[in-house]
Amino acid sequence: MKLNVSSIRQRLQRLEQYIAELERQRSATLQTFRSDFTRQLAVERAFQAAVESCTDIAAHIVSVYSLGHPQESRDVYRFLTEAGYLDESFGEAMMAMVGFRNRIVHLYWDVDVDRLYQYLQQDVPLLRRFRDFTLQVLAVEEESQLGNG
Repeated sequence: MKLNVSSIRQRLQRLEQYIAELERQRSATLQTFRSDFTRQLAVERAFQAAVESCTDIAAHIVSVYSLGHPQESRDVYRFLTEAGYLDESFGEAMMAMVGFRNRIVHLYWDVDVDRLYQYLQQDVPLLRRFRDFTLQVLAVEEESQLGNG
């Protein structure tokens, strides 16, 4: 089996949109963020969808390259780390992002606004880094397909 490049590119395109929305929201002060429920919802949804996009891509890579059989969503990042695709701190950070996404989805009534703002200010670069990692994987895959074709 080989990577489904078009599916990954589609997810990357959506990821770019989510990252752009998060970037737009980052300029808000904490006080503004606390008082703007619509902004909070936009950030929650953009983070949820961005993390799901990354996790879908990671799961596809893990499956195609036979890196393991994930029991939980966060396992895909552990497998990528163990196989040397991600460094340990980045893999752990992405696993934490899955935990954050789970909290948004399953404990939606108890999302800490200050913590959400902290993720907004500090963790958007993780999403960009995963996007860049995915683009590297695609480049290697496309190059190998050209060499074999």
